[in-house]
Amino acid sequence: MFSTPFSTVGLSAQHLRPNRSGSFVSMVIWQAPHYTNHTLLPSAQVPFMSCCRFIGLLSVALLSALSPANRAAANDGEPVAVQVWPGGVVSVQTQWGLQLAINAFEAELPESLDSFEVVSASQTGQRVLDRVYNTPEPTWTETDWTSGDGLEPNQLGVQILADHFARVQVDGVNVVIAGPQIEASDYASLGTIDVLLGTGLSVSNSDLLNQVRALVPLMEEPAKEAEMESNGDPKFEFRRQSHNALAVASNQQDASTSTRVVFLSDQPWQMPAELDELFEAMEQSCSHSQDIFAKMSIEQLNFKPANGTHTPRWNVEHMMGRQLQFFSQIYHAIDPTIPVMNLNPKQMPPDYEFAHPKWNGEEEARQMQRVSDFCRRYAYLLDGLNVDEKAPGSRWPSLKALLKKMAQHYGEHTGNTVKKFDLPGYPG
Repeated sequence: MFSTPFSTVGLSAQHLRPNRSGSFVSMVIWQAPHYTNHTLLPSAQVPFMSCCRFIGLLSVALLSALSPANRAAANDGEPVAVQVWPGGVVSVQTQWGLQLAINAFEAELPESLDSFEVVSASQTGQRVLDRVYNTPEPTWTETDWTSGDGLEPNQLGVQILADHFARVQVDGVNVVIAGPQIEASDYASLGTIDVLLGTGLSVSNSDLLNQVRALVPLMEEPAKEAEMESNGDPKFEFRRQSHNALAVASNQQDASTSTRVVFLSDQPWQMPAELDELFEAMEQSCSHSQDIFAKMSIEQLNFKPANGTHTPRWNVEHMMGRQLQFFSQIYHAIDPTIPVMNLNPKQMPPDYEFAHPKWNGEEEARQMQRVSDFCRRYAYLLDGLNVDEKAPGSRWPSLKALLKKMAQHYGEHTGNTVKKFDLPGYPG
């Protein structure tokens, strides 16, 4: 069950373990709707190739300096995607790209979860899913992660407590799946629960108000949902979504202080054809760039040209950093749970430092894919937006303009990198 092939890995905005992720860079969680600090400006008159000439632009916000000793909380704040599927199946996707499906009710899994690691209700005990940088596959380790030092950055802990009762913890987020026989007292030792998903959930239990941030009923009929909403404790806040996804974060910014009851569909959001075409063009351009950078060694990525231009590694960090910041700004404006993530490198070559000097080309390529996955994973937040209009939180004239420029941007900087292969001193 735990040897399922794994191919999609995701973004980690904080890496405080040089022996695991190879970096001490942290994620910046901030809201900056009026930035002017990068070379990608929403204007056709500002070409990407002239990045280094914008010396007068405002400098990017400094990345937070976190202590390696605080590694257990290093990824707190990164968004975690929780989705519900037919039969009460719950999936979790992280920024580091770990993908897990909890099949607590022994349902048939949809094809969309074929690439996910799967844990069933019969697999009692504790285990950790992890992937170390420069390695393509994740590994499972059976260990008591709920005691001792807990989880390290990027690790996903799973605890099957009993039949139809499971717990998942990652990036500071605590997710619990429960069947109807589970009592409120069973949650007492689990601390704050960010999302409680289950069947037969009570919305009149005041104890849950003090412990649970969001309740997601599973496999309930519409009539039952309406009854829960009409008869529920007024301290609960009821929300309804037409798709199956919910973004969760440990430092979730939400104006409401109530426990939310979120009614989700068990079907994913369907992207409109025009928007999907624009996304695919951006993703294809990113994929081509990945093909180039994946073949590069650590020495080639870190090559510093004698002519003073950027290293190949700067180019890949720059490409993914711009896309991540632009899209996280939009998503944050729509759902504050998702932070604005700024992993942009310093603009000028003398000021630049490698974010991940030990990452090989394949890992840098995976980093680009992680950003690509992030953009599509939360694209349901774009529902109802006109691609020809300006998106919330964005300074680009339209969503279409941003998507097209991102596709162009990958091509430009990948082309710049390929030219460096012929420069004197480039490692063979």
